[in-house]
Amino acid sequence: MMTLRQNAGIDALSVLRSDRVPNDRYLYLSGRIRALEIQLMDHARTIRLFEARSVEDVTRLMADCGYPAADDPDTSLELETIAAFDLVRSLMPQPDFVDILKLFHDIHNLKVIMKNLTPAWPKRSADELSDEDSLPETAPAYGLASVKDYESFFLQPSIVDPQTLYLAIRDRKPGEVPPWIYEAAVEAAKAYQLTYDIGMIDSVLDKTAYQVALAQAQLLDNSFFTGYLQLMVDLANLGMLLRCRFLKRSKNFFKKIAIPGGSRAMDFFVDLYDAPVEKIQEQFSGTNFSALADLAPTYGQPGTAATYSRVADNLVTRYLSQAKLIWCGPEVPMAYLISRLMEIKNIRIVLTGLFNQMPSSQYRELEREPYMTWR
Repeated sequence: MMTLRQNAGIDALSVLRSDRVPNDRYLYLSGRIRALEIQLMDHARTIRLFEARSVEDVTRLMADCGYPAADDPDTSLELETIAAFDLVRSLMPQPDFVDILKLFHDIHNLKVIMKNLTPAWPKRSADELSDEDSLPETAPAYGLASVKDYESFFLQPSIVDPQTLYLAIRDRKPGEVPPWIYEAAVEAAKAYQLTYDIGMIDSVLDKTAYQVALAQAQLLDNSFFTGYLQLMVDLANLGMLLRCRFLKRSKNFFKKIAIPGGSRAMDFFVDLYDAPVEKIQEQFSGTNFSALADLAPTYGQPGTAATYSRVADNLVTRYLSQAKLIWCGPEVPMAYLISRLMEIKNIRIVLTGLFNQMPSSQYRELEREPYMTWR
């Protein structure tokens, strides 16, 4: 696994300061966000969303909730995602909070690019890879898609323009992107070429994303935001633990892909790998993770992965709800932004169900709890 330089990511994000910005500098933004929160979907609107009988019903509800007009709902969701990021970042005394969330979009985009390029990479032995510090040369390959063919899979906004990122990775130009991104790509490529397991690209890049994000968040010195990232790491590790056990991957494999930096030590999850399911349930009994641990005996059966994702997202929403008790500070806009993204996930679930003519009862089981619960 890569060891990022101590200053990795600083050039990707704006320069961070370790001194805390006084909360009174967030007075205007907090008030602005409280007004915007009225447009978030509460329980009543969420019920209307999942009872929608047509795409037109969803579109009308989106308009009521402040989503921009567009030719189709997918475009409206993309525009709202960019607008929400841009609004919060433009008013934040510390825009680095928002940039840390953006870097996860860059990691997603990097996954899309690398998985497209793998067919054009030559085979190399472990000895050849041991001293390699650059990406494999992309050989001409019949059927290799251009960036235009999969640009719809990119997430925006991002720190690096996806087209720039694609050319930097394909043409091996490290100077075109922040060093930490290129280093992550090199390590992910090596992991893939050693195993020819496409999932290793995801594992290496996810680990890097949280490594960089947590390092930057600690400089911002905000326990709420750091706690959010740690919660995401814990949820990822428990999910990977259950999935690797079901797939009968080795304990050593799980240790390689587990992510450090969560509220629970990485070794905590590694030690549970060979434990009986009762032990896993016991370790999380009485905690917010108990419902997730209770999936251990049946994980892998149809629907359990989706259930895990839903329950995990609900835990995140409940964690964010702490910000509703805070008068002003970075917690208020960050909770709003992340909650808006969670709401967009709910809308996409319903739209997917409607487009595929699924019974509403089937996709209703995937409903995420809304951030706003008081209306």
